[in-house]
Amino acid sequence: MKTATVRQLRNQYTEVLGWVASGEEVAISQRGKVIARLVPETDAGVRKVDWSASAAARMDKSTLPALTAEESVRLVAESRGAY
Repeated sequence: MKTATVRQLRNQYTEVLGWVASGEEVAISQRGKVIARLVPETDAGVRKVDWSASAAARMDKSTLPALTAEESVRLVAESRGAY
């Protein structure tokens, strides 16, 4: 469980809500005392994906060649829909 202060919740709410959206329970504290908890909504249809079991996570990435600058630029452009 993560903890956020009332001030942090007010000033960085998108970050704190991101924690909740990713399934994290967040305790909200004021003057050192927990006054509330933000708990993610449970939905039977939504499950977390265990990426550690994926082929990409198990792959030995040290054998992959390094990208050139041009290849990197092209990849970023493709991800943004430029190509």
